[in-house]
Amino acid sequence: MSIKCTFWQLLDLHSICIPIIQRDYAQGRIDSKSSQIRTEFIATLFTMVSDIEKSQDLDFIYGSVKDADLILLDGQQRITTLFLLHWYIAAGSGHLAEASKKLSKFKYENRVTSKEFTNSLLQFGSELNIHKINGSLSETICDAGWFFSVWGNDPTIRAMLVVLDEMHNVFRDSLSSCLWQRLICTENPPITFHFLNMDNFALTDELYIKMNARGQALTDFENFKAWLQGYVNHSDDIGLKGDFWLKLDKSWTDIFWKMRPENVNEVDNVYQAFFKTIALTEFGLTIENKKKNSVKELSNIVNDLRNNSYFSHAMYEELACFSGASLNNTHRFLDFIHKVLFHFDWSNEFSAKEKILEVFNNGIRENGYLEKVRFASLYTFISENKSFDNLAPLSQNELDNLSHWLGVSERLINNSTFDSATDYVNAVKSLCSLAKDLNSRVFSNLSNLKSKDISFFNDRQKNEEILKAQLILDNHEWLAAFDTYHEHYYFYGQVGFLLDSCKNENLYCLDKFKTNAQKSSVLFSNETLNRKDFLLHRALLTFGDYLVWQGRNKSFCRNSRSNARDRNENWRSIFNDKENRQKILFQLINALDVGNELEGMTQLVKSSSISDWRKCVIDEPDILKECKRMCARFNYEGSEIYLLCSSRMSGYHYGLYSYYIFLKLSKMNLDTDHPMSSLLEGLECYDFVTGSSEVPSINFKYKDDSNLYFYLYEKFTYELWQGDEELEFDESRSMKALTKFAYQITGLSGCLNN
Repeated sequence: MSIKCTFWQLLDLHSICIPIIQRDYAQGRIDSKSSQIRTEFIATLFTMVSDIEKSQDLDFIYGSVKDADLILLDGQQRITTLFLLHWYIAAGSGHLAEASKKLSKFKYENRVTSKEFTNSLLQFGSELNIHKINGSLSETICDAGWFFSVWGNDPTIRAMLVVLDEMHNVFRDSLSSCLWQRLICTENPPITFHFLNMDNFALTDELYIKMNARGQALTDFENFKAWLQGYVNHSDDIGLKGDFWLKLDKSWTDIFWKMRPENVNEVDNVYQAFFKTIALTEFGLTIENKKKNSVKELSNIVNDLRNNSYFSHAMYEELACFSGASLNNTHRFLDFIHKVLFHFDWSNEFSAKEKILEVFNNGIRENGYLEKVRFASLYTFISENKSFDNLAPLSQNELDNLSHWLGVSERLINNSTFDSATDYVNAVKSLCSLAKDLNSRVFSNLSNLKSKDISFFNDRQKNEEILKAQLILDNHEWLAAFDTYHEHYYFYGQVGFLLDSCKNENLYCLDKFKTNAQKSSVLFSNETLNRKDFLLHRALLTFGDYLVWQGRNKSFCRNSRSNARDRNENWRSIFNDKENRQKILFQLINALDVGNELEGMTQLVKSSSISDWRKCVIDEPDILKECKRMCARFNYEGSEIYLLCSSRMSGYHYGLYSYYIFLKLSKMNLDTDHPMSSLLEGLECYDFVTGSSEVPSINFKYKDDSNLYFYLYEKFTYELWQGDEELEFDESRSMKALTKFAYQITGLSGCLNN
């Protein structure tokens, strides 16, 4: 049977002994987490002691009484802090002499130095004149004649000094006899706990060690639960369902146990991460009503919560992350997830179960903005839809509606750019508003919206989702057609360009959509986009210059899909450019047959009669292999087109025309009487260059260890060098033949000054 008492009352009953087996005092550690806990705890103690209307219960203290000594089993950290608090206020208010006898009943037995230090505090504490110390209390103690320097090596003593400094910072200006009397009063005491005597439990040493776990602290989640329950109990405006706390420990725990990673036998970490994600979502929904709305402060809060960093209970309170509404939404949400895991009889036609659990799980375990926003989309929709309020089975219409919401929100999220905490907050707000608007009839309500009715997200995607909803309502066959390609490797649900391809006036042809979508799914498949011969790029060039401007460069487009920005700057620029590039894409699509797309593109390349710069790329599949970021610089220092190995001219680059000639020469087999045969035998390499002062060139080994360089700079030019010395060179028959060959195969004879 436990008894409720204060530290002062417990000393009347027993001497309190910190046994050898206990760990060092930890509340004075200087890591960020301990600092937050210490600051918060001492601030709470100050509030309780200084405000007669308030009190705090510190939960259970466990111990066993032997020979009048209470041997602490659990509660060392709290009891030690209370000892230091009583010593500090007694010494600072002039009551240490009368209090020392009782306080000396608190004993540290785990280290001799700790025991000596606490005894010295009691013996010499009155000499410190604490109330006059304006600086560091710990420095004053360490400078005292009775303080032995060797004590500084004891981690418990170091921690005690840190805690005393914090107490001095908080309590110094309030030290008084009244404060001391308030601390030790027995009527309406400010700080209490429940003491449970373990004598009747027949503790063995083994059980003692296991229960004490070498002083292992409560987990973050255990501390969070204790705080949350106290916070709710002290809040008059928070009313929870009666089974909230029971489910928190039982049925909801089953969710996290079921979804835990393999070889993990605890759920506290992921449970804590879940509540931080809820707090993050609620913060996003309510930030405009808070004072902490500067960009830097907003970013710090969002990042601390999404990165699962330590977050103080005081900050949860300040931000009101856990209001009555949010906790009741959490109740509904976890009931729903429990129902998904253990109660739903999912039909084969409805595949949302896996999606729900994926969004839920990734939203908790991953730190990225996208995962957190997807979690918010699921949470807000469940929160706004009252049909999820009980455990009764949902109808097929309700399940379908949820599936439609997950699809719409996923596509909006995937095709928008997230660069900052502000983007995250704006997305969460938009999803909450949209969830209210769509609620139980997603497509029907969405079809009546305008793009401006949906905030934050990409305008093109908003318009596309509204259009698709309208088409689905008009003909439900569109839904299956869209779903087939929403999950495509590269599309990420954005298929608006396919709708453009099947539009005639204001009508959309479903059959043409399916045909063009099937072809496009092959063109933009992982296999096609990663082909070493760049077949898609070359086939598009047969219809026109589709390249996209990126700053000073033009891009052939690359298979980069790590985020929406990468996709928008590459192939999406082709999809969505209705003035020019999209038409080139549609020409290619129309020229191909379903099922023979690759063969069709191969034939287009082989039969091409293009004669401008595109000829070099179309004709030579290896020419883009070194162009890693698919960027080219046009009209730079003459008529050569520079292919960039990175994205700048300061990096390595090479010439489109000269490299094309090099590749052709590398594959030639000439008769010995051909004017270029001897030159070709000396073909050594192609010289890639950096910076704008060097010109990329074809390098031939020539006579007497000299090198002959052939390049394009306004016209095809050659130079002979031996080391660092340029040699005079008489134009030979072989060089005339090479120059003529260069002009012929590149088609530049009519374009350059030669």
